[in-house]
Amino acid sequence: MSTQPVIEMCMSARVIVTCGTGGVGKTSVAAALGYEIAQQGKRAIVITIDPARRLADAIGLGEGTGNEIQRVPLDTTGELWVTMLDVQETFDSLVRDTSPTPERAKEVMDNSFYRSLSRSLSGTRDYMAAERLYDLCEDSRFDVIIVDTPPSRNALDFLESPERLARFLKHPIVKFLVAPSRGGFRLVNAAMQPVFKAISTVVGGDTLTGTAAFLRAFDGMEEEFSRRALVVAKTLRSASSSFVIVTAPSPDALTEADHFVSELSRLGITLRLIVANRMPPHFGTSTAAEEHSLAKSQSGDLARVHELIAGLHDHADRADSDIQAFIQRTSTAFPAVSIAFATELATDIHDMDSIGALAQQLAAPPAQQ
Repeated sequence: MSTQPVIEMCMSARVIVTCGTGGVGKTSVAAALGYEIAQQGKRAIVITIDPARRLADAIGLGEGTGNEIQRVPLDTTGELWVTMLDVQETFDSLVRDTSPTPERAKEVMDNSFYRSLSRSLSGTRDYMAAERLYDLCEDSRFDVIIVDTPPSRNALDFLESPERLARFLKHPIVKFLVAPSRGGFRLVNAAMQPVFKAISTVVGGDTLTGTAAFLRAFDGMEEEFSRRALVVAKTLRSASSSFVIVTAPSPDALTEADHFVSELSRLGITLRLIVANRMPPHFGTSTAAEEHSLAKSQSGDLARVHELIAGLHDHADRADSDIQAFIQRTSTAFPAVSIAFATELATDIHDMDSIGALAQQLAAPPAQQ
């Protein structure tokens, strides 16, 4: 194993995916990894699929629009770029790219079902995150793409969304609705009326009609949708993709981290790195027991000072113990996983100086962490 696992990962990966619950500094870690890649002379882009503006706020960028890509000003030989996922713009772009004609693209985008679907933030966001990742992987301007997933237990849904989309597009009913001219739509349509009627009672007749119209306008585009989805699925499961779990020494954060470990194991995806972030620092060379003993032997303010220092040591020791227990549990499923640590900074991360300080901690050899 490299003495600097973060640098090794940054230099070898094509895609890096960061996972973690809210409040652990996952977005800051994603930005710090991008910063380190730029320091190493490569070109990195960080994309957040979280609808919140944590990434822009963390690196001090102004308001962006849509899928706009912004370059972060850095004094490095490499480059750092950032972007946020715009579901509507990504979906529209995908339709335009795969449509046989501009008129067909307009027909799809004017469809009521499409407008409703493309504004949904449930499954559609996952599909479009995968599509945006496809676009960035095809973009020769970037050496490494870092994906900042949402702070949710469902953050890994986008990993399975490409296969779900491909299966959906190959379903017999979808193929029937997409291509009514292939095989006698009118004849089959009569036989399918009881099915459509039953579905209509659940989703509404207008919704079903709009869905069918959308799928028919979609005819000829589904193969390219499916192809792109499967390319992303293959990329995410390849050796060129590295997955990172960011956690912190709190019971809730570690419970969620255990969930992400379980999900990655279920999906057959290798976990490359654990980042133990926001670790409380250790003060001085004394131990908690020594400080408690000194507090008992003193009185007044001096005793209170030693008791305060002892409390800080206790807090840091518990954090170390909890993180080490998590690492031990994780190494059972992923024996080769690497570890990086970062202590809680004195101020919130809000600019590139603080991102750089975090990157320096993450890139340090384990003995110095």
